[in-house]
Amino acid sequence: MANEVANERAKMPAAPNPVLERRTVENANRNLLKYLKPGIRVLDMGCGSGAITRSIADKVGPTGYVLGVDPNEKLIEQARQNSAGQPGLAFEQGDVYTFDTPDRFDVVTCARTLQWLAQPKEALINMKRLVKPGGYLTILDFNHEKLTWIPEPPKAMRLFYDAFLKWRQDAGFDNAIADHVNELMLEIGFQDVAIEPQHETARRGDANFTVDSRLWAEVAELRGPQLVKADYITEEQRLQAIADYDSWIATVGESMRVYLLAVEAQQPD
Repeated sequence: MANEVANERAKMPAAPNPVLERRTVENANRNLLKYLKPGIRVLDMGCGSGAITRSIADKVGPTGYVLGVDPNEKLIEQARQNSAGQPGLAFEQGDVYTFDTPDRFDVVTCARTLQWLAQPKEALINMKRLVKPGGYLTILDFNHEKLTWIPEPPKAMRLFYDAFLKWRQDAGFDNAIADHVNELMLEIGFQDVAIEPQHETARRGDANFTVDSRLWAEVAELRGPQLVKADYITEEQRLQAIADYDSWIATVGESMRVYLLAVEAQQPD
């Protein structure tokens, strides 16, 4: 029953997701840039609609190979449509806990995905198995408990955000997963684990401030209906959070920072 709740709450809504499609390696997964060279093989686990995966394929070129895997059939269909004809790039529907292939990869990347898993250690064990000797497992994820706004957001958005964290916690998701991946990597047999801050800050005056800081209004638009259905907030509260937060962005909002860490380790030869 617990796993059913986690799987249902992790499922990405079918509506178009502008957050996913704005992402590239350069703006949302730049920790990978040091690894991406022409000709290497990369597995992108939890690839979503494939925006970052396509960007990875651009970096490794036609002599490389990039495979994106996601459990959501609709997102895989979208990823395939958006990448039609791009050489060295493929997408498969698969589960992070059980996905298997005879291939082994120079880099296995998993970005913003462990946050939606009730058993992140088991997922890491499976991903580690898919890294070839000398290759790298690289994890990028949030600590949602360390989100900061200056000044504080409207009460309606704070109410929504607190409900969002409780809804996640009750499904077994770790809201502070970014700060726990290092320990998990050591537990599954890696010895030298590197941790690199990748925090993302939207500041007033930045060209993309309005778009980037609106992340949480988009979460309320996309994920909010799931919270309403599960009785964590009312529809009125959800809509109020969006309206008041948009007003905060337009008037007094100065900055919004999400806490992200890249946690990476090399497979022994």
